[in-house]
Amino acid sequence: MPLDSVQHSIHIRRKKNERVFQNIARLQDLGRKAQSHQDILDGLHPWNAPIVLKFENVLPLLLAAVGLFFVLLIFTNPTNIWMQLGLISGLLMIFWAYISYEDKQPIDDVIEFLEQQSINKKYQLALHQQPQHISVPLQPVLLIAHLKRLFPVFNQGTISNDLPYYASTIWEDEAGQQHQVMVFQYHYVNEMLMRDKNGDEVRVKEIHKDLWGVFVFDVETQGLAITTANKDFYYPYSFPWHTSDIQTNQKLNIFGSDEMQTAKLLSPAFVLRLADFFAQRQGDLMFHPSSHTLCFLGPANLFKISTQAKNIQDISALRGHLRTFKLPYLESLQRDLTHFLK
Repeated sequence: MPLDSVQHSIHIRRKKNERVFQNIARLQDLGRKAQSHQDILDGLHPWNAPIVLKFENVLPLLLAAVGLFFVLLIFTNPTNIWMQLGLISGLLMIFWAYISYEDKQPIDDVIEFLEQQSINKKYQLALHQQPQHISVPLQPVLLIAHLKRLFPVFNQGTISNDLPYYASTIWEDEAGQQHQVMVFQYHYVNEMLMRDKNGDEVRVKEIHKDLWGVFVFDVETQGLAITTANKDFYYPYSFPWHTSDIQTNQKLNIFGSDEMQTAKLLSPAFVLRLADFFAQRQGDLMFHPSSHTLCFLGPANLFKISTQAKNIQDISALRGHLRTFKLPYLESLQRDLTHFLK
């Protein structure tokens, strides 16, 4: 009987979607309890349960299509009682399809959650925690304000200058030397102004921009700023410097806070290391004159993963994604910066 087939299909659909919801809850629990990136991967294999991560929505879509058909029939003969009853039936079908349709947002949310947990554990990122270098506990607002005051590049926005996303970590070079690091996103907002017919300035729109960078603590070099942008730098890096290498001078603008110290620091070997660091990179590299802190700021999104989670419909595909994805810009910066600081 057709009615039996429909009931059977509804039953099968409900069971499949229940399994998906069970998998989502299990993935959330796995992400909360995992202590390492490998723990997450191990928790995904073996799964020992149905691995589906896709809701079954064929029946709601079919119901919506049939309901829409009945609704459109009213235009053929609006006064016909059967067409009017068809309109009511069609609207009920569409409503039923709407309430029974399972949105994939919970699946996307749990995948994003596991991505974030994997990133934090794979790269040892402690989100929104201050570096161990700063021994005195600070409120997040005071910590960010302190770090922004150290360098003159965090005033590019006329409306706001924020570090909405940051994480502390430790980088280790090939020789085993450790560097305390804070990775961050810098978001700033400018306003576009125009004059009205009366000559008064009127805000037209806000322009939002992002840069990404790192603070590295306990570095020896001090009082130096290097930029790939064709610009003068800001105080306290007031003294421009030109090296003996023409190609380096064409690509890099170098400024120091003290002429004598800059002259001593910019040896041929140091300039070569700078050229290697900026060979495939744009941005500003600054060494504070007194606090033994380094800041690099550039346009590459350090938190951008190499592969996006597209069309993941089962646990196996999710595990493959979490196993192979990387943060390529962060890895590149870590490799080149730790090599530069050796």
